[in-house]
Amino acid sequence: MLASYIKLKLIKFNMKQYTIKVTVLLENTFWIGVFERNDKDGYAVAKNIFGSEPTDAELYDFIFAHFEKLRFTQPQDFKLIIKRKNHKRMLREVKREMEKAKQGLSSTTHAQEVLRIDLEKNKKLKKVNTKAQKEAEREEKFQQKQQKRKQKHRGH
Repeated sequence: MLASYIKLKLIKFNMKQYTIKVTVLLENTFWIGVFERNDKDGYAVAKNIFGSEPTDAELYDFIFAHFEKLRFTQPQDFKLIIKRKNHKRMLREVKREMEKAKQGLSSTTHAQEVLRIDLEKNKKLKKVNTKAQKEAEREEKFQQKQQKRKQKHRGH
């Protein structure tokens, strides 16, 4: 998995200031941009699929042209807890993470976790909406059948 990072400080859109971090990843055959936004509301993430690998200039242009169109998740509050570790232990953990990355078993980042939670929430909402729509269609069909039955027996 190849990745490149860009961090933009305090971009102004609609009189709001944002701090944006863009991570460009190669997943399977697609270049994916993960946009992380920090502002006073909280932490939000959006994802966009690019065709070919975007350059830094293309990313800047994309952000300035299409920032409003990005679908960010609901802002979430989180506290960053930094624990001091022994430097040797930290090196061992980095080595393990690098081995996982080589094998394709990379651990999830906070942005990926937020996207996964948002995807699960959207799945549940869609399931509820679909179920309600099917129930409404079933009820409408039943009412139509009842109406037909009444019309058939009307003249007798």
